[in-house]
Amino acid sequence: MTQQELDDIFRLHTAAIIAPAGHGKTEMIVDMVEYANGKQLLLTHTHAGVDALKKRLIRRNIPQTKYAISTIAAFCVKWGMAYRSTALVNTFLSPSKSNSQAYYTQFYGGSKAIFQHKWAGRVLQASYAGLIVDEYQDCLMEHHEMFQAISRYLPVRILGDPLQGIFEFSGQALVDWSQLGFPIVSINTSPWRWQKTNPVLGNYLSSIRTSLWPTLSGQRCSLNIDSCNGSICVIDPQSFNAYSLLSEFKKFKSVLHISKWEYQQKSFSSRMSGIFQIDERQDCEELFEFAEAFSDKDGADLFLSAIEFESKCATKVTTELSAFISRLKKHSFDFSRIKKNQDFGKLLCELQNCNKLEALMRLFNWFDGNSHFNLYRAELQREMMRSLRYARDHSVSVYDAANHIRNDPALQKRYEDYKYLSSRTLLSKGLEFDCVIIDMTTPLSAKEFYVAMTRAMKKIYIIATSHTLDLGP
Repeated sequence: MTQQELDDIFRLHTAAIIAPAGHGKTEMIVDMVEYANGKQLLLTHTHAGVDALKKRLIRRNIPQTKYAISTIAAFCVKWGMAYRSTALVNTFLSPSKSNSQAYYTQFYGGSKAIFQHKWAGRVLQASYAGLIVDEYQDCLMEHHEMFQAISRYLPVRILGDPLQGIFEFSGQALVDWSQLGFPIVSINTSPWRWQKTNPVLGNYLSSIRTSLWPTLSGQRCSLNIDSCNGSICVIDPQSFNAYSLLSEFKKFKSVLHISKWEYQQKSFSSRMSGIFQIDERQDCEELFEFAEAFSDKDGADLFLSAIEFESKCATKVTTELSAFISRLKKHSFDFSRIKKNQDFGKLLCELQNCNKLEALMRLFNWFDGNSHFNLYRAELQREMMRSLRYARDHSVSVYDAANHIRNDPALQKRYEDYKYLSSRTLLSKGLEFDCVIIDMTTPLSAKEFYVAMTRAMKKIYIIATSHTLDLGP
């Protein structure tokens, strides 16, 4: 940002900045921290966002004394747990999968209640000189009301993009940018993300915002897709064949397939025989479902459940092992007449007398080393193996182990080593890929489509019946 822009922002007690995808928002935050007097509190929504900000601040050699960074959830939990009676914290709730939303939601309202008190404001003022909130389009109204309360004590600057506001959960309203109450400061931005990879694509993605903007007020829009000198290719669903494009995909370091619904991810990835991996949701329902089953079952029922779990992760499992499944359903371990995959039968017999956790780990290792199966949910399988090892090492149930590794930030693992990934906009937002395939056979909303398009650094394939798309809010 220019010196004049920074002067304009810091002259105001509250300020909002609209920054399109790939237009240097993270760099703006670093500029603001460097410019500011005193320590700035930086808040964003995800741990990935926290990491990105830290890396950029370190790269610019900004002293750590000038900032503190946290997720909004962690910030609210910290204050709520410190002043439980004021925040009316329900100590019977926990961040486990079953009631995680209720657990965190109580701290948003609780923190708002805390910051209604002047003593809380004095604590804030003693700790920080200002607050900067990133990705504000994903804030709930409860978040916004809390930040309004904080603005009584600290200058508050927010950054975001209404066209990327796609995180709407269980009827909870997102912040309304037309009624922010914070003045919007105009900043001159450019599509920096594409400067070195594909400037023509970057400029086009900036230009389509004008067509998409009316959808924020509930209108539909018609968008005619430009080819951008071959950077964007629209393919009819009847003609689309991902296998035929593999030679093209191999030119890129990363390829993302985006569809509307999770079942479409699963269908596409299974058809691609493990070439594309599924980007799992954080709550990863099947992990918890089978972790609970593994905790409760034994013998033939345990092995049936393990085979069923593996069938969710890889192709050909039930067809290759149908004879074993039939025998196990009868609680029989007599596999003498089965000729196919005899080593699997021998393994099952061996595992009858093993410790349950050891038996499951050896069973999944067998699947992992068998070339008959094409693994397309490697994250799900690896997280189950991590859960089994954690359960063994800490003497807890498999379900509790899964809950720990998925919800404890210190134990969470990122799976970033997949060249080909199938995902949805909610999961891929904030990430970058050389090439993006957008499945519009089930239309995305205008905001989802914009988020999907702006994940691509070099090339976009759109699966649609026409170059003209009718997009709704």
